[in-house]
Amino acid sequence: KAFPSDRYMVESQVRFHGFDPASAIVLVSPREGEHTLRDADIVAAIEEHGAQTALVFFSGVHYYTGQLFDMGGITAAAHRHGSLAGFDLAHAAGNVDLELHEWGVDFACWCTYKYLCAGPGSIGAAFVHERHADDSSL
Repeated sequence: KAFPSDRYMVESQVRFHGFDPASAIVLVSPREGEHTLRDADIVAAIEEHGAQTALVFFSGVHYYTGQLFDMGGITAAAHRHGSLAGFDLAHAAGNVDLELHEWGVDFACWCTYKYLCAGPGSIGAAFVHERHADDSSL
């Protein structure tokens, strides 16, 4: 499952753009008897739905299982189909090395109060790839 606030954000944007979340959002689940996602299954879902996908949005590290996702591979699969790739890095920032620019990630956001130890009321952070700097349509 996605982090609850991520799910809410995606659903609200889907509704805002006139779509039904039940049919517009593609969810990827672990295989029967497994507790984590396989990278190949994530990429397969992107390949299957890529032609009609505007955005692939994932967490960098799953909040419940601690699974680290292949952000570079997910981004590459999204870009093969002309989709943007974005990540919630709340559980990744401060825990794992992040090479967002090198991986070609379009955007990411994270908080600083968790694993960056900034404490309550601290700032959040966002990354937008430089290739989007002059794109006012975003």
